[in-house]
Amino acid sequence: MNSYVAFFILLLISLLIGSNTFLSFVVAPVIFSNFDKITAGGIMQLIFPYYFKINWVLGIVIYTVIGVLSLKDKYIVKRLKWFLVSVGALVILNMAQDRAIFPMAKSTQQGYIEAVQQNQTQKAEALHSQFSTLHGISSVINLITLGLEVLLLYNFLNFIYKNPNEYLNQKGG
Repeated sequence: MNSYVAFFILLLISLLIGSNTFLSFVVAPVIFSNFDKITAGGIMQLIFPYYFKINWVLGIVIYTVIGVLSLKDKYIVKRLKWFLVSVGALVILNMAQDRAIFPMAKSTQQGYIEAVQQNQTQKAEALHSQFSTLHGISSVINLITLGLEVLLLYNFLNFIYKNPNEYLNQKGG
């Protein structure tokens, strides 16, 4: 692995951490503090599909880069075993958010809005409770993915630190 490949992997990991942190701790709080819950939820529904897809695609790219590197260095997978397990978990969690949890939450929220508009109080309360559960699950998964992203950064930097001559040469070796 040359220094350009190492930099590329570090850049992808940094993008994951940065997007997660920015969306979770800046974008969402600003949107929800400046708009009513229905409007803010609608705005976030526009952002989340891209966010989840970008995250799992970046994870697959990282996985693929390491896979390509393993063609030349068959021991890299063994040395990056927990790194690759973390990348796999990150991809699976973001796919779950994108393909299952987000669509269920979106549908539940839309049903809630319709029930409120039709003055169906009991139905609205049940849907709100269901949405709150889905939102809680999604929030926990999001924090887990942030932890995995930090773990990825730590593991990769540790890997580079322990193997500087082998993995940071300029000749593409």
